[in-house]
Amino acid sequence: MKLQYAVTTGILALMAGQASASELNVMWYLSSDAEEQVIKDVLATYTEAHPETTFNLQIVPYDGIDNRFAQLASAGSLPDISKTSSMRPFIRPYLTDLAPTLGADFLDQFNQGLAAGAKLGDQIIAAPLDLTAIGMLLNVDAFNEAGIEIPPIDQPWTWDEFLANAKEASEAAGIRYPLVWDVSASRWLTFEFQYGNHIFSEEEPYEVVFDQDKATATLDKFMEIAEGYMPAGLFSGSSSDNPKSLFLNNQAVAWMSGSWQVPSLAADADFTWSAGPTPYGTVQSSMVGGDYVVGFNTSEHADEATAFIEWLTATEEGQTAFNKPLFLIPANLDIPAIDYGDAKVSEALQRFQAELTASPVYAATDQGNPAMQYVWDPIIQSVNQVAAGQMSSADAIAKIRKAAEDALAADAQ
Repeated sequence: MKLQYAVTTGILALMAGQASASELNVMWYLSSDAEEQVIKDVLATYTEAHPETTFNLQIVPYDGIDNRFAQLASAGSLPDISKTSSMRPFIRPYLTDLAPTLGADFLDQFNQGLAAGAKLGDQIIAAPLDLTAIGMLLNVDAFNEAGIEIPPIDQPWTWDEFLANAKEASEAAGIRYPLVWDVSASRWLTFEFQYGNHIFSEEEPYEVVFDQDKATATLDKFMEIAEGYMPAGLFSGSSSDNPKSLFLNNQAVAWMSGSWQVPSLAADADFTWSAGPTPYGTVQSSMVGGDYVVGFNTSEHADEATAFIEWLTATEEGQTAFNKPLFLIPANLDIPAIDYGDAKVSEALQRFQAELTASPVYAATDQGNPAMQYVWDPIIQSVNQVAAGQMSSADAIAKIRKAAEDALAADAQ
């Protein structure tokens, strides 16, 4: 009888353990080729520490993810957890409010620009995961050749000071161009940020706040820089010059790009370089890019999903496990600085993070506004046309404003 009792008790305990175990469905898109293995490793690490929680990972393309959310919501089959870059209005009613479990002050530990996009009234509908930053990369050797001391990261040159110094450095070092710039809507918009101009208001109800006159004047200044300091035809599309190749091959003193370039610079540059400081006009600003993790209130395992989200975004182990191998900047500001295994990489990403922290909130909310997806193409098309002499700066800004207004109207429907 004792043996039968023991066996029965063991079976019941095993059944209870199986019943309490949770397999969480995770939907994830990849921002790089390396990320699939990284997220698999992250999930395995969590399961090793929490054997009761396992994962069913589904890799999906980033393009069309909003349509996929809508389809899954309609079918009643949303995942337990997903990565996302924005929380569009139609999906918000399905998102888990993290505030009751993780606390109303949960978002205080993150980059505040990205955190702003995770709020919905008193609700917290997402947790920031990772960051990227736009900023200036400098050929330190060229400035040294000219005897020009690069200022500290928190005391950047103004644009006027930077341009004069970059030109002097290019002449002293025998380098062709003072400046190269990624031909990108986000890089150009960062320049507008640096003069206090941005597309949308930071908080709902969203409205277009892109000032016609101020933004036009800033675009005019940008065109003066493009014509006087960059390769001819770079922004009009008539040049085949590649900004990255020019910088890496010692043909440009400075390169306006982003934090994702740091690993390749550490591996391939044969000169001393630094990340920033990025020049400013009237405002010090980067552009805050990044991703969020969300849970869904339709889940049968909402508590387990929330526990995983907290571990991934609010612990040193979780943030390091995801961001370190991908050379991403952690969204959480409270964790110790990550050692990326290369002193140059670690220093550069910490400098980019410092510029993100100093940036205004709109440096993140413009990027994260769901309506922005309809504005990127009109931005770069308009800027390219101005550079080609096919459109005035005033008309370009008017076109961008119209695209933003139309996008807000469409997103509200």
